[in-house]
Amino acid sequence: MLFSRLPVAKATIWSMLGAAFLLPSTMEIDVKLLPSFDKMSITALAVLLLCWTYGGQEPKPKRSVLFYLFAAGFVISPVLTSFTNSYELSTGGRSIPGFYPLDGVKFAGRNLLLLLPLYVGSRFLSTDYARSVLLKAIPVLTLFYSVPMLFEMRMSPQLHRWTYGYFPHESFAQQIRGSGFRPVVFLNHGLALATFVVIALLASLVLLRMRRRILGQAPALVSAYLAGLLILCKSLGPVLYAVVFAPIVLFLRPRWWVMIACAASLMVCAYPFLRANNLSPLDTVSRVASAVSTDRWYSFQMRVKNENALLAKADEKPFLGWGGWGRYRIYDEWTGQDISVTDGGWIIYYGTFGWFGFLSLFGLLAVASFRALRFTDNQLTEANVTRAGLALLLAVYMLDLIPNSHNMSLVFLIAGSIASSAKARAPRLAPRPQFVPEKVATA
Repeated sequence: MLFSRLPVAKATIWSMLGAAFLLPSTMEIDVKLLPSFDKMSITALAVLLLCWTYGGQEPKPKRSVLFYLFAAGFVISPVLTSFTNSYELSTGGRSIPGFYPLDGVKFAGRNLLLLLPLYVGSRFLSTDYARSVLLKAIPVLTLFYSVPMLFEMRMSPQLHRWTYGYFPHESFAQQIRGSGFRPVVFLNHGLALATFVVIALLASLVLLRMRRRILGQAPALVSAYLAGLLILCKSLGPVLYAVVFAPIVLFLRPRWWVMIACAASLMVCAYPFLRANNLSPLDTVSRVASAVSTDRWYSFQMRVKNENALLAKADEKPFLGWGGWGRYRIYDEWTGQDISVTDGGWIIYYGTFGWFGFLSLFGLLAVASFRALRFTDNQLTEANVTRAGLALLLAVYMLDLIPNSHNMSLVFLIAGSIASSAKARAPRLAPRPQFVPEKVATA
């Protein structure tokens, strides 16, 4: 319905956002020898087919060779990992299955599905118009989504359970903060929703620099509302992102935004090395956490302890990793119980697929940021502001993959959009018929 009534760019964006924020989370359809299908992979596949059907005349963008190389590496990394992990692990009487070549092919298909939003973004959202629509859609969606969010802040996060019959996260207690609740609505965790709210806040500030109204309202008013909503989400990390990146948007030129995004992407790519050599800012984060509350400090220390153990095991197979089925996790040597807690996306990818898979993924996102830098100059034009603003949003998502993990579909959609460049075709008009006066016969 969306593709039959809206332009391809708008239909694509609202289809992807609608799936992410309305369909059930953590539900998968697992088919033997095929990759698992969830709400985003099914939607991305459908959107791709509809884009080919309705958007065949869209201009083809220019892409980098590195873009293809990193994407290919991300797809084949599970197959390479399977060659060194085709054996079972046994600990405490518990057997952990091997990661065999057929499993590698299955995971490669899953990675290929993950890249579909990247292709859709680079092929059909690579014009200045499409990037402008994407940037504006994020705060617009958040304004509508704030209604159920405010309801759950007061009544507790129950909408997912009432609608789909289950709660999407194993721990309901993590959504309780003080005397209130963190909203979840139809996402998998309150932290994921709070991260999207800060993304929407930064997008509204970018629109403020462009002097574009949001749903007919002044962007400053919308930004103030989203800032208040972010505080009510009761999540420290997203608030820190807002404190750091909001002044960057308000006081620096767009090219600086992209350069900061590039620097952030390089830091994330090198994070396993920085973490292993005690070069990451753990002490600073620990002091901030202790200043907020003792519980936050204790939670952070437990996370650091778990990451140290997982990093030590990942370093046993640094190049290709341990593979899937939880082989990278820590198990009790006596009981075989899983005693590890994995929050950060970086340790999950690094432990599972090693440096090869890790750099294939994060290097792909870094290439998108550097491609945006190539197309952005110092002029304060709408095209520069839009592309640079999306690059900054991508940087926030990449940095958030250090302490947390979340769905990558919107991340890939933004990365594809800023990594490519295409000029929208001017509308073709039918030639206007010329008036030729008839010759009047004279006597």
